[in-house]
Amino acid sequence: MLLQHKPNHESRPTNGQGRSNNRSGLVPVGEILGSISISKQRLKQLDAIQFVREQRQTGRQELAYHARPFVLCGLPLRRPQAGELAHRRQNGKFFLEVVAHPRYGLPFGQDRLIPIWVATLAVKQKSRTIHFKTAAQLLEFLQLPKDGIHYRRLIQGFERIFSARIFFGTDEQRAGGRCFD
Repeated sequence: MLLQHKPNHESRPTNGQGRSNNRSGLVPVGEILGSISISKQRLKQLDAIQFVREQRQTGRQELAYHARPFVLCGLPLRRPQAGELAHRRQNGKFFLEVVAHPRYGLPFGQDRLIPIWVATLAVKQKSRTIHFKTAAQLLEFLQLPKDGIHYRRLIQGFERIFSARIFFGTDEQRAGGRCFD
């Protein structure tokens, strides 16, 4: 675990309140953890942060790439209501509009990972046209089981993403005419 502490009381005398008598005024994290409750979710987040930092320091970090419009103005996290076919997000002067195909609906949730995978493949393959052998490659990238449920969900996500019309631009561009990216 990230924040485990095994106190060594012999080397650090305490002041009677469980705190060290060190001269700097700093208290080791392990000594105050008893008074702070950390949820399992927060502990999982801290473990993830530690993992990323270790990977970065050792040079073994795996990178993924994403298109700027989706970074600045994301897709919906939750499934949109039935019949909702448009999504708009604004971040400062930038906007993202997604108009869904009536048959497939708006992309949402894990569908956001599909453009990340596509952009990452494009960068790795150094091409605007990407090639992959099987959908299992995407399931591996997303660390999902290779079963029918996840495969069908993946296909539905591709249908939602690639059937939608996506507009991205700035307010200044919009005033002058239509903007497509």
